[in-house]
Amino acid sequence: MDSQIKSALDAVMAKGAKYADIRSSDSRNTTITQKNGKIEDMTTGNSFAVGIRVLYKGSWGFASTNDISELSGVADTAFRIAKSIQASNNNKEIILSDAKTIEKTIESKYKTDIKDVSIDERVRFIREGYKSATGVSPEIKSVQVSYSDSHAKKIFANTEGAYITSDPQYFRYYVFSNARRGDRIEQSYDRCASFSGIDELIQRDPAKIALSASQKALKLLDAELPPSGTMSAILHPEVGGVFVHEAVGHASEADHALRASIFTGKLGDTLGAENLNIVDDATIAGKHGSYKYDDEGVKGQRTQIFEKGVLKSYLHSRESAGAMGVESTGNGRAQSPEFMPIVRMSNTYFDKGDMELDEMIAGVKRGIYMAGFKGGQVDTTGGTFTFGVEYGYLIENGKKTKLVKDCAMSGHILDVLKNIDGVGNKLHIDSLGYCGKDGQMAPVCDGGPYLRVNNLLVGGQK
Repeated sequence: MDSQIKSALDAVMAKGAKYADIRSSDSRNTTITQKNGKIEDMTTGNSFAVGIRVLYKGSWGFASTNDISELSGVADTAFRIAKSIQASNNNKEIILSDAKTIEKTIESKYKTDIKDVSIDERVRFIREGYKSATGVSPEIKSVQVSYSDSHAKKIFANTEGAYITSDPQYFRYYVFSNARRGDRIEQSYDRCASFSGIDELIQRDPAKIALSASQKALKLLDAELPPSGTMSAILHPEVGGVFVHEAVGHASEADHALRASIFTGKLGDTLGAENLNIVDDATIAGKHGSYKYDDEGVKGQRTQIFEKGVLKSYLHSRESAGAMGVESTGNGRAQSPEFMPIVRMSNTYFDKGDMELDEMIAGVKRGIYMAGFKGGQVDTTGGTFTFGVEYGYLIENGKKTKLVKDCAMSGHILDVLKNIDGVGNKLHIDSLGYCGKDGQMAPVCDGGPYLRVNNLLVGGQK
């Protein structure tokens, strides 16, 4: 395949392209789902894709295929698309930031190689989880356990001489539990995923992950509905992580900032409290949003978005970095070789401070502790947000009291950043998920320490 890739890149450059790159992935994937004791789905198979991106003057052309023998024709198609768009729109010149030319083979080492894990062993992960989740109480009425994994051979090459090969492995394990008491039904979940092989699942123990999901669902059967109003709130790292990803991370993506976001034109401005530090870091080993190189061949890195309340950096692809005259932060990512790279987060989190959780709670006379995420929406242009929260506890006179459920938090992003007056001293970067943007999904992770926020608008049903 090396000669085919080189030939395709040489051909488009000979036709007048300014730049081109090729990404390919050859993977084997397994998915198993069990619901209410029955394996409902078990699939395993190979998938291959290769995509080529061509820059001609001020326009991109892109095409992909699942057949490597078609690469030369697909490369020609990508070039003709770019040339046609340029002729139609007379686009401005696209400038790519400089990137170090890398020729590298990334050989990952795993204690337990996914390729050596039998189908029977993978089914055992499902069975053990289901048994643990259902055995805790007769009030657990239904459980769904899903497992998926993938191991791949990937190639990135461009006309600047970069050539990077890698062999990533990935797994995901999810458990959803439903509890019922009379007419009341509650659901909760737990999960585990990693790009550093399957060892994390073995260490955490599928049975314990599943048990946690059921225990949370059972606990919610005793929860009350929360009050509403403006109050102090302690945010669990999962809730703070969702906020930092959705409300801060997306607004700091440079393609948004180039158009319109609440951070547009505000680099160097103090927008938050002095104890506010926010990071996007692709280099944390094994995390759901980690990678060695992004999909433009730029090394993954740690980017300080906020430092002591000051907006220090946007997140960049090579194109957005070129437009702003800076270096790429290694955040050009694509769902697969069948998609163009766009600016995406990796592992985004509030950095830790110096307070103990008990100390933060003790400083709240009337407020709420909030944990678990149940969806929401953000307007990164206007700066408003609303998030649903799975459960929490009232805080009265410095102590956690009644368990509550189905609450929400809303307000203006900049108000929250300014009203953070307590930052925990321990990091929890574990809230994994998939982020959707421009029709693409990308694996990400978020989190941080516990946070205390003053004057947060909390919505409940009391």
